[in-house]
Order: sequence, then structure tokens, then C-alpha cells
Amino acid sequence: MATIDITIGNSLNDSLSIGDTAYYVPLASSGGFSSSNGNITQLGNINAINTSTNTITVEVGSTHIDNDDLDHYMLLFSKDAEVNTSGLTGYHATVKMKNSSTADSELFAVSSEIVQSSK
Repeated sequence: MATIDITIGNSLNDSLSIGDTAYYVPLASSGGFSSSNGNITQLGNINAINTSTNTITVEVGSTHIDNDDLDHYMLLFSKDAEVNTSGLTGYHATVKMKNSSTADSELFAVSSEIVQSSK
């Protein structure tokens, strides 16, 4: 498969990781701002990341594209939906709440927070 090395002018997003899918969208200047004027196009899977040079390597398949073609484009990325799910699988929690007060009380909310720990 063909690959392309893309050097980003600013620092890379901390969430970017190998296996993410890269996309690009054309930008146009409008009133001093850059805005999208086209459809988001899938570029390919990210195979390598070099944070010291802000360069990513993307597998582009049979698509012919070079760095000059990406000058006026915004680069986006997405995570694999199967790997990065928002729920826990195979784990549970049991909670017991007890109010020992004799006065009336009301429970407003119960919540939890899950943090991905496999980085």
C-alpha cells in the first residue's frame, strides 16, 4: 500500500494515535476566517507518528496525493469505534446508600466517571 508523510505546522493532537483514520476537507478564506467549502474525504489509516518532527505517516492505498495537494486543507482524525467505546464491558459496581437521619431527605443525583486506562 502507498503511504504519505504529512508534516503538521503546529503540534500534533495528544489524542492522535496509530490506527486512527485521517480525513481532510478543503478550506476557503471568508471574512478573515478559514471555513470548509467541501465534503470530508477519508485519507487513510495512520501508521506512524513522529512527535519530534510533527509528522504522521498515512496509508493512502491507491489514492495519489502528495503534501502540496494538502496545502489548503484541514486534517482531521477519528478513533476506531470498536476499540474506543464509551462503556465498560465485563465489569460492574455495587453501591449501597443508607440515610440514618430521621429528617426527610431527597437524593438529587448519582453519577460515575469512567477513564480509559490503556494508554
